[in-house]
Amino acid sequence: MAGHDKRRPGTKAKRMPFDCLVVGSHLRFDGVWQRPQQIATRLARRVPVLFVEEAFVAERESDAVASSSYGALDVLRPLRPAHAYEPGAATLAAARAWVGLRRPLVWLYTPLMSSLADAFPDASVVYDCMDELAAFDFAPAGMRERERELAKRATLIFCGGSSLFEARRALGSKVRLFPSGVEFDHFAAAAQPHPLFAGLAAPVFGYVGVIDERLDIATVVALAERDANVLLVGPVAKIDPATLPRRSNVHFTGRMPYADLPALLAGIDVAIMPFAANRATQFISPTKTPEYLAARKPVVSTPVPDVVSAYGDVVTIAAGARAFADACMAVAATPDPERIARGVERARNAGWDGLVTRMWNDLEHE
Repeated sequence: MAGHDKRRPGTKAKRMPFDCLVVGSHLRFDGVWQRPQQIATRLARRVPVLFVEEAFVAERESDAVASSSYGALDVLRPLRPAHAYEPGAATLAAARAWVGLRRPLVWLYTPLMSSLADAFPDASVVYDCMDELAAFDFAPAGMRERERELAKRATLIFCGGSSLFEARRALGSKVRLFPSGVEFDHFAAAAQPHPLFAGLAAPVFGYVGVIDERLDIATVVALAERDANVLLVGPVAKIDPATLPRRSNVHFTGRMPYADLPALLAGIDVAIMPFAANRATQFISPTKTPEYLAARKPVVSTPVPDVVSAYGDVVTIAAGARAFADACMAVAATPDPERIARGVERARNAGWDGLVTRMWNDLEHE
């Protein structure tokens, strides 16, 4: 159970000593709004947070940093002459200056930023494992080994899905299951469809997220061959755009603001998760599942293990391109109001606020 205290009876919990957080993330703070941003912004309501991104490639030959502030959360954007996953000397110096005389907790989303922990040798380390990064296409060499080192070093390991948790639970009670949540009110609020839907004939099938190696292109093609419109909302990454179906009924929006996602979902008939069965999807626990449900949409997914185990009773599961397209058409034709209502309640009980409160409880009682 998330946040469950497994210490022996009679042992006294010891609070982790910190009054600020240094977060190392492989995702950009102003990029696609995902787990790191949702959690970091909520932690910043409790203590100051420095959000350190992976380096941007800079034109000048210098190891410089640029920063910006979002209230109690500051973002550090390293600029380096070549792409580097590890923070450079200037970044580490900037992080130390930001911390000053405070006591930091280092919170990492990628093992390739472990030098942030090295910069604060007395700090406790939390590893918030949201993905099996070593399984993704173009993963840096040594990622798996670095993750093993981080897992040994971390005081706590939070896992963003049951598959990730099962793969790490042998490391002991410091491994905790915290599936990603949803900003329920945000997704439940929109009633008017986004202007992008003007003129689109029903049914409209919509996917919101990064379009990368995790999607099964054959399934998207099969869906596009039906008498329907397919909306793919999000940036294309790590795949050749030429492999994507180019048809009059397939619509690509590129990255859209987080604020627009509810209106985009309001205009679709069925929310889809056409994921492939490959290394990159073996451990995923898609954040979009509760977001779709909060938006009161019927959902069709390929059989991703975490989706099946956590949401199989409120999400339609279909394996194979043709079966997936058939399921989407059937759900669009005869949506199940009772199942949709159960999905809404499932999402309502999976809010980010409650999840971060439970995380904080673990930090205070570790």
